Amino acid sequence: MLKLIFIIGIFIISTYIGFAYGETFRRRQDELKEILKALTILENDIVYGTTPLPEALENLSYKLGEPLNKFVKAITKRLIKGDVESVYEGATLEFALVENEFYLYDEDKKIMSDFFKSLGESGVYGQGKIFCLAIESIKMNLKDADEIAKKNIKLYRYLGVCFGAMIMIFII
Repeated sequence: MLKLIFIIGIFIISTYIGFAYGETFRRRQDELKEILKALTILENDIVYGTTPLPEALENLSYKLGEPLNKFVKAITKRLIKGDVESVYEGATLEFALVENEFYLYDEDKKIMSDFFKSLGESGVYGQGKIFCLAIESIKMNLKDADEIAKKNIKLYRYLGVCFGAMIMIFII
């Protein structure tokens, strides 16, 4: 009886690990969609609404989901307090604190880093071009993330189930 409970427990745990690891690909996809939404909202506020950057970031933080809203809110606080001289500096400091909450790849981080380097450094026309470049780059990464997620979510789910079944067979 104890052996049966042990075997079922191992199967359930390995299946759960497979499902959990597969979900990391979906989380990256969701975060990229949220970043795309954030860029679009911020572009509308800054380029078309001519809202000052700290105010636009504060408004944006209320419209986003976790963990991106905390990240934007923290940058806003640093800008308003005057702790940092640029948005890039604030974004770099804050991202170092919350980096483990994100599921972004290095190329996603590079796009955001380049975006924050340029944000607030030029006029409205220049900002429009910066937003277009960042949005197109995120869209390309989102397309790649969709393909990777479709393939890897199923793969890791099946691997978890198969690994659990294989261990069950060896124990029996």
